[in-house]
Amino acid sequence: MAAPAVALGAVPAAAQSTTDAGSASDDIRWCRSDDFKIIENTRGAAAGTVYIEFAMIRIGGEGEANKPRQEPCLLDDRFGVHWIDDYQGDRVGAWAEYTEPNREPFVLEPEGVALMTLAQPSHGNYDPEVCEPSRVAGIQVYLGFHETGGGVYAPTGGKDTVCANPDVGAPRIHSVVKSPY
Repeated sequence: MAAPAVALGAVPAAAQSTTDAGSASDDIRWCRSDDFKIIENTRGAAAGTVYIEFAMIRIGGEGEANKPRQEPCLLDDRFGVHWIDDYQGDRVGAWAEYTEPNREPFVLEPEGVALMTLAQPSHGNYDPEVCEPSRVAGIQVYLGFHETGGGVYAPTGGKDTVCANPDVGAPRIHSVVKSPY
């Protein structure tokens, strides 16, 4: 039986973990958005849904993308994700929902990779007057509610159209796992 989806109403709710940070390690800090570059890895479609796997690559550094932080960080599998109309643009549609139970946070080493799979129902599954189809440029990811920045942008090449109405067609996060590669 599938677990019910958990809706994310705002960045603070999305970034809060149901696990105790001390249980994983008191010496490892939580990952932040600026620790990552996120790129589209693969995509496929089935039954009116597009599945996009994103690679979350640890590249953050002391102001330079090519100088990774030297310490590991702890990555929770719950954070804020939504579509965005343009780089540094506005949110389009609903915040992503989660379809799996919360997992324990995991340690991600410098230059490590996590994989996030997003499932986006096709805008064609909905009445256009209700859906309000809108072209999007990519996703915005917010790893911590304490952050002052705008998260990290992951472009998808402008090839996606989603429902701008946040009441229908919400994206779903199927998994966030440490890359086996």
